[in-house]
This record gives sequence, structure tokens and C-alpha cells, in this order.
Amino acid sequence: MQAGIVTFHEADNFGAVLQAYALQQTLNKLGADSLFVSFSNKAAKEETYFPTKGPTALFAQRIISEGKKREELFKRFREQYMKCSGDYDLKDKESINNDFDLFIAGSDQIWNFRIPGVDERFFLTFAEDKKKYSYAASFGSEEFPEKGKQWCSEQLESFRKISVRERSGQKIVKDLTGRDAQVSLDPTLLLSKEEWLKIASDPGDEPYYLLFMVKYDAALHKKAKEKAEADGLDLRIITAAFMPQCGFPAWSQVSVNDWVGLMAHSSGTFTNSFHGTAFSLMFERPVSVAGNEGELAKRNGRMEDLLNKAGLEKAMGCNLASPEPGKIEENLKEEREASIGYLKEILADAADR
Repeated sequence: MQAGIVTFHEADNFGAVLQAYALQQTLNKLGADSLFVSFSNKAAKEETYFPTKGPTALFAQRIISEGKKREELFKRFREQYMKCSGDYDLKDKESINNDFDLFIAGSDQIWNFRIPGVDERFFLTFAEDKKKYSYAASFGSEEFPEKGKQWCSEQLESFRKISVRERSGQKIVKDLTGRDAQVSLDPTLLLSKEEWLKIASDPGDEPYYLLFMVKYDAALHKKAKEKAEADGLDLRIITAAFMPQCGFPAWSQVSVNDWVGLMAHSSGTFTNSFHGTAFSLMFERPVSVAGNEGELAKRNGRMEDLLNKAGLEKAMGCNLASPEPGKIEENLKEEREASIGYLKEILADAADR
């Protein structure tokens, strides 16, 4: 059976790539041959114009150079670990549908219209209705924008089965369509600690603390730095975007394998990231989680929910706290079984057609 996954697999983002990798690995274990569906007519990227003279121009050139190094690291991971299709034309529906038995939209914030690059392909508009499914898709918000509600409702109505990542998404689907969507785990939580260690780089024997930020947080940076200095440990830093306060290496010189390895062996991780929190708990590492503000504050609920499952509520906004061994696995067991059960169900549904 050939399954087509439609998600942010081409994004140079640790969480996006790892959730995509985890879903494909899970589908493979369930006996499905899956490919990430790529399209030639992707949403156009905005061009950024830099000055051509002076110190600012040199700095801009450095950003471009370091950005290309980062892009190459993500490209290398995709080529080594992820099976992707060739580029399809979004308008060539017959060709795409002939090649796949079903399509799965998700996971990640593929239905968040506030994110640049989100478009109709993530609602599987190219697919035959009988082949449309989603897994842990997210709207990235408590409510869907009023302007797109009618269109979104019509698209969701055509899905055979719908799975979302958050309960807020379940409510949106109910409000828009009257249908009941299943809430499923982020794909990264479907794989075991041992499975993740297979792709992890070795960070070496020297103990260290880790700081991973999706948005710069001066207080979190200060807390991590002071803790590392107090305990005489190295502080290793990873950033999801270029943050001048942390320098270029934290952004451009960490591979996906490095990221997993650093999470797995950290003596303690300081983070404001959902996936930073998730991997710390999976690897049973001490963690300190800072809440985000503004638009990213919507991610805080997911982090708090995970910490509650690990019995580690005190890690939110406080100093390092260590998860109880086996606690997160025990508390995720039922949800993991239900999530994998949903994937089995849609594969069986597609096979019965």
C-alpha cells in the first residue's frame, strides 16, 4: 500500500523534520510504504534585499552563508532518512492519485493559515475524497480565522477520517463540520527512546547543559548560563532561528542528528520549545521549561500538558527538574496505543476500498 504524507517535511526546522520522520517510521512499521509528497508549485518565498556596501552588507552576507550551511544539514538528513516523492504539479490530480492509495495530511501546524506557506495542498484538495485522511494536524490556534471558515469547512467535510493534535483543534473541527475528530499524539511521541537513539549523534563524554530556544528569551539564557557556570559545566546552545545573542554556530552548525544526540545526553536542558520539552522527557533528562509570550504563547498549553503527564509541573518556569523514571512512558501508553490504533484503522480503511 502506498501512502502519501503531506506535511512540512521540507522545512528546515528540527521539530517539523523530526515529526515527519517519526510518522513515516511509524507507518513503515505498520506495513505501509510511505512517501512525503512534494510539489513543484510551492508557495513562493519572500525575497529579502540586503544592503550591498558597508559593515551591514558583510553581516548580511554572513547570514546568507551560514543559512546555506544550515540548509545543507537539513537536506542531508532528508536524503539519508526520509523517502520523498519527485515533484508533482498540484494541478495534475490524475497523476498524483494514480500513484497513491491514500493521503495523510499532518502532523504539525499544516492548517494554521497564519503561517506563511500554508496553502490548499495541506487540505488535500488534489486528492480523491475517498483517499483523504489526517493525522495529528494542527490549526495552531484556539479558533479558525473567520474569513476562511466556509472554505475550510468544505474541505474538512471531504475527509474520510480526521485526527488533530490538540483538543482545541477537535473543537474547531466540530464547530466547522459537526464531526468528531480524534486527538492524537505528536508523531515524535510514537517512537521509543531506543528508536530515537539510532539516529542520534554522539556529543562526547564531557557533561554539559543544553539551551534550546525557538525564540530568544534573555531570562532563560541567563538562567542556563548561570547554572552552567555554577556547576562548572559547558553550556551548549541550539537556536531554531538566528539569534545574534547566541552567535552563528548555535543556528547554522547543528545537524538534526546532533540535535537528537544533544537532547539525549544532556545533564539538563533549558528550553521554550514543545519538542525540546518532549525529547527531554522521552530521554528522562532534567528540564527547565520557559513559557512563551505573544503569538508563541499558544504553544505553552502543549508543553504544560506534557509536563503534567510526566508529573513534572514544577519544571515550568522553574529550575531544572528531573522526571520520574518510566512516568512519561506509563502515562503516554494509552494515548500512544490509541494514536497507533487510528493509523492502523485508516490503513485498513484504505485497503478495504
